Amino acid sequence: MHSPALPNLAITWQGVLLALVGQWVVVRVAAVVWRLSRAETRRLVRAVLVADVGVVTALVVLAVLSFHLNRGSHAHRVWVILVHLGLAAAMPWVIWTLAVSKVTRRSAVLPAALLLAVTALGLALPGVRRSISKRPAQVTRLSVLLPELPLQLNGTRVIVVGDIHLGRYVSAENAWARLEPLRGLKADLVVFTGDLVTANPSLIPAAAELLDEFCPKVPRFAVLGNHDRWADQQAAVAALAEHGFTVIVNDRLHVTLKGADLWLVGVNDYYTAAARLDKAFAGVPEAAFVILLSHSPDIVREPRARRADLILSGHTHGGQVVLPLIGVTGSSSWYGPRYASGLHRLDDTFLFVTRGLGEVGVPLRMYCEPEIAVLELRREP
Repeated sequence: MHSPALPNLAITWQGVLLALVGQWVVVRVAAVVWRLSRAETRRLVRAVLVADVGVVTALVVLAVLSFHLNRGSHAHRVWVILVHLGLAAAMPWVIWTLAVSKVTRRSAVLPAALLLAVTALGLALPGVRRSISKRPAQVTRLSVLLPELPLQLNGTRVIVVGDIHLGRYVSAENAWARLEPLRGLKADLVVFTGDLVTANPSLIPAAAELLDEFCPKVPRFAVLGNHDRWADQQAAVAALAEHGFTVIVNDRLHVTLKGADLWLVGVNDYYTAAARLDKAFAGVPEAAFVILLSHSPDIVREPRARRADLILSGHTHGGQVVLPLIGVTGSSSWYGPRYASGLHRLDDTFLFVTRGLGEVGVPLRMYCEPEIAVLELRREP
């Protein structure tokens, strides 16, 4: 299982190398400008390397604190994120300024600012390069051990895809490239967790058609996302239905798969307060094996949701922008980065949150590649 309880440390060796090269250039330029001797230059290099350790430590501590604070109302999250990013920029600058000033006995405000700039740029570039728009989505394969899984369903494969966001930042060409890996995947069920488009309702049919083009021809199910509701809820339901998806809106379906009983419960978007769990679970037997589909993972705030054995969600985009040593900068979730992506266990309920395919807010991802998930359901021994 994956849980972002600790800061995201996904710094590639390319990013580290670029950051160190940038720092070396700044130090060498400073040594020339200040006319430092070789011995003084060596002391400056050592001071910067020691300061790097202090910077890393400070950023990790800050990320852990932010992780625990970044929850609650939208306004609260925004303030936590702004303070987090402000301190993440200020602390390295202060640490490098003190280190360089102590060695050289000169004002190091500008060199420290340059060290901050080249380090941030170096660390960020590989993450942006890997997450650019026209790359195929990353296929994540996970085994989910479920204690109540019917024996007949052991080995069942579920494809989870969400958040296409066709529109301003995601063109049809972008979406085509990201969906391409679906062609070669085999599964027993396909689940779409919502958000066909970002805002333009005229693009809803095209997004549903793209999804149909690539998804395996197996039973398909979907729920609505907040952007589907904002764009045109009825059009989204109609387009998905036309292309082979059963859209579950505050309802439940009894499905027989591999000779076993399976209940699929789907709620309307929780983020926009449209979810009705009491209505959705009505008539579901107490002992039934249940998969709950909810666009937002925040549905786990509701005790009734914990009746499900497995919850499949999206919405958060995995944070979309994940900074080295800092982690998820923001997530549209009451829980902040806690359930931004991956598989989580909450007592007897498992929650999987896909990073999705598209972007909103800013036209990029960083260290957070688009994702198509294949979950293999296994009965826990």
